[in-house]
Amino acid sequence: MRFFYEQNQTMFTFDRIHPMQILKDEVRQRILSIARSEFIEHGVKNSSMRNIAQKADVATGNIYKYFRSKDEIFCTILQPLINLLERYIHSHNDELFLNVNVFRVMDLSYQNLKEMILIIKRFRPELRLLLFDSDGTSFEGYIEHIIEEHTQMGKEYMRLMKERYPHINTDISPFAIHFAASVWVKVFCELVQHDELKEEEVERAVNEYARFCMAGWKELMQPFKE
Repeated sequence: MRFFYEQNQTMFTFDRIHPMQILKDEVRQRILSIARSEFIEHGVKNSSMRNIAQKADVATGNIYKYFRSKDEIFCTILQPLINLLERYIHSHNDELFLNVNVFRVMDLSYQNLKEMILIIKRFRPELRLLLFDSDGTSFEGYIEHIIEEHTQMGKEYMRLMKERYPHINTDISPFAIHFAASVWVKVFCELVQHDELKEEEVERAVNEYARFCMAGWKELMQPFKE
């Protein structure tokens, strides 16, 4: 139902939300909150719809009116993280990085890795579920998915850079690009696992890793050799 409110000759419109819809949304969010805690504490496999329903104060039969399965709950909880990860991975080929200056200005590469650290800080519990506890769910094997995505982005990066800078070397083994993507994902997983490290330790390690990678790609691609 819609109604209008007029004040100072300005027309405003509002959506009147039915109280029952508000209640359903609250129940749904409560289920998600309880499920997230259960998954983190007990693991996805050892968490049951019955326990989630009980702790969310919802009848076991009624929980299926909100979510068809435990997997759907799991996917709903992780979807904001998945969206963010996909955007981050595809930012690899943003206009900012399609420039030979990326090989001169270390801050560009380091800034990209710092964004990765921020994602980890914000979603560490969810990342642990996604990367290490997703067997039997729709996100099973997501690590391999990230590696493949990163590999394809790397190949596309080579193509785009060759178009802009014909002199650079992009004749690099596809498996070498895949290997580099695998190493990057391994670094990502290590950062997710080791939350005991101090922030300055993480930043130092990431900075050194960025310099290591850049030196290697600079040697292979020869961006400043005419």
